[in-house]
Amino acid sequence: MSERDDMTHPVTRGELRQELADLEVRLEQRLEQKLEQKLEQKLEQKLEQKLEQKLEQKFEPRFAKIERRLDAIDVKFDVFTGAIIARTDEMILASERRILGEMGRHTNAILEAMRSQIAVVDEKYQDLPARVSRLEGTVFAGPFEPPAK
Repeated sequence: MSERDDMTHPVTRGELRQELADLEVRLEQRLEQKLEQKLEQKLEQKLEQKLEQKLEQKFEPRFAKIERRLDAIDVKFDVFTGAIIARTDEMILASERRILGEMGRHTNAILEAMRSQIAVVDEKYQDLPARVSRLEGTVFAGPFEPPAK
């Protein structure tokens, strides 16, 4: 241990004054550092606030103008999509009508083809009632005899 750190020895007034002066210098330095840090923080905060206010004042009108333009674009887009939807609906309805008309024509064509095929069969057997009547007249002209068992 050095003599300065030994607490059992008496201290002179000069040493005490020197020690207190050193302590005062150290305290002043620490106080200055703390004050500088606090002052820097406060200045930074104030500067940020002022800068934010200035930027807001400067750009707020521009942001409002951009917002109005976007709103106008949004309205135009809604009108445009509405028109597209209406046109698409019209096209779908027109397609449905055209397809139904074609299906009706095809159905009628199939019906006519079936009628002509059935008419061919009908023409083939058109004289059938007369032939059956003649056959019955020939077969049943004589006395009727039941078939033998």
